[in-house]
Amino acid sequence: TQGTGLEVVRELRARGQAVVVSVRPTSNTTALDAIGVEKIILDAMDEQQVRGAITPGRFSAIISTVGTATRDLPERRNPLMSLLKGQVKMEPGKRPDYIGNRHLIDAAREAGIQRFILVTVIGAGDSAPAVPRPARSGHDEVTPLKTQAEDHLKASGLDYTVIRPGGLGPRVLAATGKARLTADTESFSYMSRIDLARLVVDALGDPGTIGHTYTAWDPERLHLWNLFID
Repeated sequence: TQGTGLEVVRELRARGQAVVVSVRPTSNTTALDAIGVEKIILDAMDEQQVRGAITPGRFSAIISTVGTATRDLPERRNPLMSLLKGQVKMEPGKRPDYIGNRHLIDAAREAGIQRFILVTVIGAGDSAPAVPRPARSGHDEVTPLKTQAEDHLKASGLDYTVIRPGGLGPRVLAATGKARLTADTESFSYMSRIDLARLVVDALGDPGTIGHTYTAWDPERLHLWNLFID
């Protein structure tokens, strides 16, 4: 309904794809309603609800941007975390980064949906050294969960692609059109969600990305201040 997920929906619709979006009962769906897409009420943390929604023959692929919202990250005294407001402490078992994605992956496999794209974050898995030091403490509660989700997907037998973006910023940035996917786990940049959405949808239509994990990287936004200047 917002952020990366919303931009992915916009990009899919711009390319003529039929899209079904999962939303929470309390979600503000105004932006989705304006696009005109089908919605299903779904809590990714509820395994039975997920299994009931992801049924055989209905979907050709799943793109998951499920994860902890920025507002739920723990507050830290560093330049990046000071941008975030209203954070609350959340127990790992209540975060959707692993459990929610695990439910989606398992349901996809049972329903015979072979294609699955998972958007995680730079810092997960073997990309941990790429995260700037000021940002590491702010994400140390969620990146292990995202790593678990990545590992679960890789072991699932599905045609997966994992995409790890870096800093996405507190506001909507204009696209640069220069972002790309790289297998270099040491790369880090900031990025527009519009550019990220294009990379995600490009990967969906590219069989060459199956079975790979990528960093989403924009050479035009290598520094924190790039988040505030288009």
